[in-house]
Amino acid sequence: MAAGPNNRFLGKFRGRVIDNRDPLKLGRITAQVPDVLGDEASTWALPCLPFTGRQAGQYVVPEIGAGVWMEFEQGDPSFPIWTGSWYGDAAELPPRASAELPGSQPVVIQTPGAHKLVMSDVPGGTGILLEAKGGAYIQIDEKGVTIGNGKGASIVLIGDEVNINEGRLIVPKKR
Repeated sequence: MAAGPNNRFLGKFRGRVIDNRDPLKLGRITAQVPDVLGDEASTWALPCLPFTGRQAGQYVVPEIGAGVWMEFEQGDPSFPIWTGSWYGDAAELPPRASAELPGSQPVVIQTPGAHKLVMSDVPGGTGILLEAKGGAYIQIDEKGVTIGNGKGASIVLIGDEVNINEGRLIVPKKR
């Protein structure tokens, strides 16, 4: 254990989510934090979020089994806070994170159900991609905008044209 003076636990500790079904729906979790609590589960840990506000802000809850960074308010284990998450190995990463061009350092947000938002700044890369589990997507990059249903139908806006279903209908700009 890393107890400081007066039995306080300061700093970050690795934990694993045990329960994420917060009865108050505030984004709280319970976690195993072996270095502090041994085999005991934490009490409900409040999230530390980048921003919140009245009916606004970020709301994310890690899935059961996910690795989380835990801290304790004023070092007191009775008042846990989850401050972030960590990956145990590369297999836990969202697939698009490693599928991007080398060196692109994409930003990938993906739900456990495979809905995703991917952003990449590399020219010729993804640009911005919003994709649903079934494959439907909207992609925005330096060339234009593509909307696809994941089953073959698409609308592409490039330059001054709208191309529907790979050339089956091309609508030029009004002259």
